[in-house]
Amino acid sequence: MSRHPDNETVWRQGHSPVTIKGSRIGLTFILHPQFSMEEVLADLKEKLTGKQAHLFSGPTIQVIVSTGDRELSESDIQSLRDVFRLRKNLTLGTIGSLTSGQAEEPSGILMHETANHYPKVHYGTVRSGMRLEHYGDIVVVGDVNPGGQIIAGGNIVVMGTLRGMAHAGCFGDEQSIIAAVYFMPTQIRIANVISRSPDGEPKQATEMEFAYLLEGQMAVDKLQHLSNILM
Repeated sequence: MSRHPDNETVWRQGHSPVTIKGSRIGLTFILHPQFSMEEVLADLKEKLTGKQAHLFSGPTIQVIVSTGDRELSESDIQSLRDVFRLRKNLTLGTIGSLTSGQAEEPSGILMHETANHYPKVHYGTVRSGMRLEHYGDIVVVGDVNPGGQIIAGGNIVVMGTLRGMAHAGCFGDEQSIIAAVYFMPTQIRIANVISRSPDGEPKQATEMEFAYLLEGQMAVDKLQHLSNILM
């Protein structure tokens, strides 16, 4: 008799132990209770010191940690503090069980502007071979050509034509979106979900569009419907 994986196992396969989201405060690190503390600490250390660690470089960033239903011992809290000390510009604040509004307060498409959490704005064309990266939102005032790459911990907004690759929510934030005036990407990715353009000449949209995750699948809609998605 075949045995089907339970819901928690399926959920774990599509998520990482730690999700990072932009908030009005700075960054919120969400520790998912489906993973052990050892898995959480290992994933957190990889995010802060691994191949994407340079995304956290720059000015001081305020950090809060949402533990959800997880109960932390003094040893667990000390271990978290030790990992965050690996990044000198991360200022650790609250560690604990936060309400949905505190931990995941929706900040809108371009509302991550605080003293320590500005969107990165690039003026001009992102040409083939160029790569823009930022721990928060990225706004491109121009086009993204095929071969150009944008990688953001938050949202991506292209005030022009998106023909290259865009990866929003690169730390696992499934609420991130990718928007463009003309939406013709070669590849888009939100958190761990990837979508590629179909073969053939892409059709140019007549209205600004955005991509988002709907029940774990990539979806594209007109930007005028964004408010319905965020509700």
